[in-house]
Amino acid sequence: MSIENYLAGNRFSEIKVGRSGADVYEINGNLILKHVERRKLEGSLFDTYKREALFYRAKAEHTGSYLPGIIKLEISNDEIILLMKKYSCPNRGDIDEQMIRKVTKTIARVHSDSVPEFLNRDRKPSELLPGQRIEEYTAGWQCVLKEHPGSFDETPLEHIAEKINRIIAWHDSEEKVLIHGDFHWDNLLADECGNILICDWQGVGMGGASGDLSFFMSRLGSDGIRLDQQFFLKCYADAMREVAGIVVDTQSITGHIAAANVITSFIFWHQFLHGAETERVRDIYEKMTNDFRMTETGN
Repeated sequence: MSIENYLAGNRFSEIKVGRSGADVYEINGNLILKHVERRKLEGSLFDTYKREALFYRAKAEHTGSYLPGIIKLEISNDEIILLMKKYSCPNRGDIDEQMIRKVTKTIARVHSDSVPEFLNRDRKPSELLPGQRIEEYTAGWQCVLKEHPGSFDETPLEHIAEKINRIIAWHDSEEKVLIHGDFHWDNLLADECGNILICDWQGVGMGGASGDLSFFMSRLGSDGIRLDQQFFLKCYADAMREVAGIVVDTQSITGHIAAANVITSFIFWHQFLHGAETERVRDIYEKMTNDFRMTETGN
């Protein structure tokens, strides 16, 4: 398929969405064309687009279930051409119980689906942190907390540092399923019947369901939209039972969500909190320590 000839024969407009490097066009008001060329991309970014394209090919029968409709797909070592139906984007203002149930039903279809052969089934366990790294992260947090004299108790931090590798090992024991890997509101589409589909599958792989679920909630939270986690997970459990007859332990998922937050916060957040206001630090630190207490009771 010649992109130049195809564009010349149709009405199109270029749109800028998703990861940089892909050329994306709206075609005739009802199609989306994504064109990816290796020569235009840096590093291994092309491989993530190829991963997405291979996934679309492997799961073509799921078009309309949780994937957008694919009209044409061409994959080579240096170029990817993906032509798909255009859909509307759901409005954040429409988030209510019905919408949450639609979203969780869609991600339940993903998590209960089989993993394509091309994805690496022999996933390596997460690496434990060497002692030097633990000391560095602890020191980073101590430095942040000392910027606010008398405001914080460092004892919980010491306990987290002592048990962080146990938390990592337990979190890695979560059952691995097919995951989207970048599951957030901006990657949702709505078909003409209001059903929810998911696009942008560059991060598809195997992992714990808690990763997709927690990322979805946290991204909305960063936009000022707080979902009731207990209700969200209940809807997800209901959806898994309806879609696949699978009984989900929401308490276990809650524990894994907490563990993921402790790990991420301990390793990364201190880097971004230097000079932050006390209440900002308190929000992050107290959530990390509260989630740590949850992992203590859950594993």
